[in-house]
Amino acid sequence: MSLVTTRAVLLRSHPYSETSQVLRFYTESMGAVGVMGRGVRAGSGKGGNGLDSFAEGTLTLIVKSTRDLQTLKDFVPTRPRRALAADVRRFGGAAVLAELVLRHAGEEASPPLFDALSEGLDRLVASSGDAVVPTVLQEAWRLVGVLGYRPALDGCVACGSPLGDDLARFDLGAGGLRCLRCSPAHGGPRLGPRARAQLAALLDGEAPAVLERPRAHLRLLSDFVTWHVAGGRPLPSLQFLVDLMEPPSVA
Repeated sequence: MSLVTTRAVLLRSHPYSETSQVLRFYTESMGAVGVMGRGVRAGSGKGGNGLDSFAEGTLTLIVKSTRDLQTLKDFVPTRPRRALAADVRRFGGAAVLAELVLRHAGEEASPPLFDALSEGLDRLVASSGDAVVPTVLQEAWRLVGVLGYRPALDGCVACGSPLGDDLARFDLGAGGLRCLRCSPAHGGPRLGPRARAQLAALLDGEAPAVLERPRAHLRLLSDFVTWHVAGGRPLPSLQFLVDLMEPPSVA
């Protein structure tokens, strides 16, 4: 056994007993790690125990290589991020980032992924109103890129021709755009030049001041992540955000 101290973000927790929780952290030095927190549900006192979803801090573990769950010794939050819970879209967006990391990240350390996750959660804390969904999209696409799955938008993935001002279809399997000449009649979603420009801005970490058709952007992200990152299983948190953007029904 060894004692390990590392920066960490708490991505998920669930009860194990009346007094204990199973915690899933993404750490700077160990990647994704499961942790048994014994006694953390019992009488945490005023201010809580700091084990709030998406909190970041200094994690100290007792690590044994033969165990699936390591033992929590201490977690000292430095970024509690409780403001995320004040807005359902912000909290849902944070859940999207957490699920992306949990679905794909392994036990190997990736400091760039840790930094992207940390900075993305901080930007969500600072976002409000109509800026929340563009921030979710910007930070989720950033994580997709760090994981190695950035889509290709520079030209047709089949023939290589520039797309110019023409419509194109998003080929999920190929991970990029096809010109209409190379697309099947009933291929993926169609993107015009303005939608492609907004998607390219999101991929480059620039949330557009006015994002057109945010629900369509969320659906495209969900479909792409399902295909390339999440092993064919949609992220429930992304579907939740898509549903939130559903226009009200007319009586």
